[in-house]
Amino acid sequence: MNRINADLLHALGELDDALAVLDGDHLVALNAPMQALVPGEPGQAAADWAAPVLGLTTALEAPLGERQRCGVSGEYVAQRVALDARHVLLRLSDERARLHHLQRQLDDREGLLFTSRSLTVSEMGSVLAHELNQPIGATANLLRGLKLRLARRHPDSTEELAALDKAVQQVTYASQIIGRVREYTQSRQPKTELLDLVDLVHQSLALLDWDLQREAVQLRLRLPPNPVTVQGDAVMLQQVLINLLRNALDALRLDRPAEPQIEIDLQTEGARAELRVADNGPGITPPTEARLFLPFSSTKPNGMGLGLSICRSLIEMHQGRLWFSRRDAGGCCFHFALPLRAAAPQPTLEKMT
Repeated sequence: MNRINADLLHALGELDDALAVLDGDHLVALNAPMQALVPGEPGQAAADWAAPVLGLTTALEAPLGERQRCGVSGEYVAQRVALDARHVLLRLSDERARLHHLQRQLDDREGLLFTSRSLTVSEMGSVLAHELNQPIGATANLLRGLKLRLARRHPDSTEELAALDKAVQQVTYASQIIGRVREYTQSRQPKTELLDLVDLVHQSLALLDWDLQREAVQLRLRLPPNPVTVQGDAVMLQQVLINLLRNALDALRLDRPAEPQIEIDLQTEGARAELRVADNGPGITPPTEARLFLPFSSTKPNGMGLGLSICRSLIEMHQGRLWFSRRDAGGCCFHFALPLRAAAPQPTLEKMT
C-alpha cells in the first residue's frame, strides 16, 4: 500500500463521486458516496463486495477505461482506472437522477403530444363544421325549394313530397350535429397564465432534442437575456412552436442542404413580442404559399393540411398573428406575434385632507 497512502484516502473522502480502491481481488478503501451506494469494508473480497449490485462483478473484470452499466435497470455506470501496477480506482456513477430527468422529459413529451392530438381533433372538428355547414345549408334550401315547386305543380305527388320531407329532416339533423360539434370545439378557450416565451422556447427544444440530434441540425438561437412575458395557454403556444419546428425539420429532411440549420429569433417591439422560426431548406413555391394556411392543403405526402391552419387559430385565440415570409438566403420563415403582458398599474396614494 505504498502508493495508496493516507493522503490519497483522505482525498477520496473529499470527492463527491463514488470511488473505491482495489488491490487485485480485494477492496482497499472506499469513500462515503461509494459506501452509501455499495457498503463494504477494507480487506473484503471485491467479488463479495460487488455481488449485491447486478453486473458490478462483471464490471470489475472489464478492460481498464471501459464504461459498464450495472444495476437492475442500468442505473449505475462503472469505470476502472489504473493507479499503479497493483491498484485500481473504481468510479461508480449513479445515473438514477439523469434517468429520472429523462423519464420526466419523456412523460412531458407524451403529455404534450396527447394534448396536441386532442387540440388537433378539436380544431379539425371546428374546421370541418365550418366547411360542411355551408353546403349542408345550401342543400336544405334546395330541397325546400324543390318541395314547394313540386307541391305547386303536382299536388298529388304525396310519396315524393314525403320523401323530400324526410330528406330535409335528415339534412337538418346533420346540421344540428355540426352545430353541437362547433359548440364543443369553441368551448376550448386558452387557460391563460403568465408565460416566459424564452423559457417556452427552451422547453420546446428539449422535447425535440432527439429529432434535432438525429438530423444533425445546427440550432441558432437569438433570445433576449431577460424573460419575455405574455399571457396565454402554455400547451397551445408550445403546440404552435413545436409544429413550426417540425415543419422546419421536415423541410430539411426533404431536401437536405450541406449544413442544415434552424434559427429561432425572439424580439420585442413596442407592446408585442415576435418569434421567428426559420430554416435553410428548399423553401416553397408561390402557389403553395397562397394556400399555406388553408385547411386540407398540404405539400406533405401524408399530410392533412391542418397543422398551420390550427396554429393560426391558436395564435389568434391569443389575440396574436401568424404569418410567413421568404428568406433571402433560401428557406422558410414563420413568424408569430403576441401582445406583451401589460404592466400592472401602480397604486396611487390619495392625499389626506
